Amino acid sequence: MALLMAALAADAQRLAPIKNYGKNWKASQLTMKNKPNGVIYRLRVDKQCTDLPGVPQTEGLELFISEPTDQGWLAFYRLPTSADDYNFVVVLYDEQKRPKHTVNLCDITDNRYCEVQDVRWDADTHHLLFNMACPSYASQIDGKGSKLYCYDVEGRRMVWQTDYLVSNDIFILDRDFVFCGYGFTSEKDYLYMLDKRTGKVYSKLPIASKMHYLELKIEGGREVLYALDNDDNLYSYAVQGKGTAAPTATQTTAPTVFTVVYATSDDGFLNIREQPSTKAPILGKLYGPMHGLGSGVLLEEGTNWSRIRMGDVTGWVYNPYLGRQSWYDGTGRKVLVAGCEQMPIFGENYVDDDGGYPLFTTVKKGTVIADEYDEIPDYYVLKTGHDYLFIRKGDVVVRAK
Repeated sequence: MALLMAALAADAQRLAPIKNYGKNWKASQLTMKNKPNGVIYRLRVDKQCTDLPGVPQTEGLELFISEPTDQGWLAFYRLPTSADDYNFVVVLYDEQKRPKHTVNLCDITDNRYCEVQDVRWDADTHHLLFNMACPSYASQIDGKGSKLYCYDVEGRRMVWQTDYLVSNDIFILDRDFVFCGYGFTSEKDYLYMLDKRTGKVYSKLPIASKMHYLELKIEGGREVLYALDNDDNLYSYAVQGKGTAAPTATQTTAPTVFTVVYATSDDGFLNIREQPSTKAPILGKLYGPMHGLGSGVLLEEGTNWSRIRMGDVTGWVYNPYLGRQSWYDGTGRKVLVAGCEQMPIFGENYVDDDGGYPLFTTVKKGTVIADEYDEIPDYYVLKTGHDYLFIRKGDVVVRAK
C-alpha cells in the first residue's frame, strides 16, 4: 500500500524534472528578466516608472517596484531595508497614473514580522499576489511565515493563502499556475507549483538548495520551468497541464478551440508585449499570414488584448489588429479532439531534412482541432490557403457532434 501511495503521489506531480545542469549552464539560457536588479538579493527591484504620484499611505516609504498592468500601473512601496520594522503598501494606478486602489499588505494579513519579497499583478484574474516571507530562520517565529497570498483588490477580500513555508524570494505566474519555492540555509528546500485561482498545490519537489530565480520558456512546443539555486546550479522541469479528460458526446462544457492568429495592421505586424499594455516591453512581432496561415496560436482572448504564443515567445497583442483562423466552425458532422496531454501539430506544406513535418505548435488534451479535415496515411490534414497543418492520427480522437 505504501508503494502504491508513493506511485500515486509521483503521478500527481505537474512538474516533471528534465535536466540538472549543475553549474555547467550558459548565461544565454536565462534572460534574468524576472529579477532585473540581480539574481542574488531576495527582493525583486524593478522601477519602470519613477514619476507615479504618492498617496498619504506611502509617505516615508521607498518605491521598490513599478510595472505596467492591463489597467495602468502597479507600485510597491516599503520602508528602507535598513529600517527596524516593516510597512508594505501597493498602489494601483490607471493609465493616466491616477491612484485607484491602495492596499497595506501588513494590514490585510495582520503580519508585521515578515518581509514581502515579491509582489505581482495577475491580469487574468485581476488579483494581487504577494508573499510574506521569514526574514531569518523560520524557527525564530515558530514557522509562521513565508506564505503566498492572493487578494481581490476590488472586492477587498483574501481569495486564498497557502500554508506557511511555501514562498520566499521570487515567484512567477503563467496562465494557470504560480511557481514559487521555499528554502533557507539548513532548512528543507522545496519548489512548488500551485493553481493560480485556488492556491491548490499541484507539485512540491525537494531541491538541493534554496532557489533564488525562476523563468518560464517555451521550448519544442512545451512550457519549461528553469530554477536556479543559491549554489548557482540550474535545473529544468516540464510544466504539465491539469490533465483534462478528452471530451465525449455527453459533455456539456465546450472544449477549447484551436485558433491560429496573425496581424491585420497596415504595416504588416503587431507587437507582442510582455503585459497587456502599450507601455509594456516588446517581446517580438506577429506578422501577417504567409500563404494564408498565421504564425501564432491564440491562448486566451480578452476584451482589448489577447494572449498568444509564437514560437518560443508568449505575450499580449492588441485585438483590433489581430486576425484569427479557427477550424472549428460547426459545419462538419465530426471533430478532431486532442487525445494526449501535450499534442503536437505539424506544418507546413513541406518536409524537413529528416523527412518529417516540422513542429508548428502543441495543444492541451481536450482541444478541438478541426471539424473539416482530410486524411492521408498516418495523418489528418488541415488546409488554409497554400499551407497545411498535420496531426498524427494516434494523437487525436474523432468525435461526432
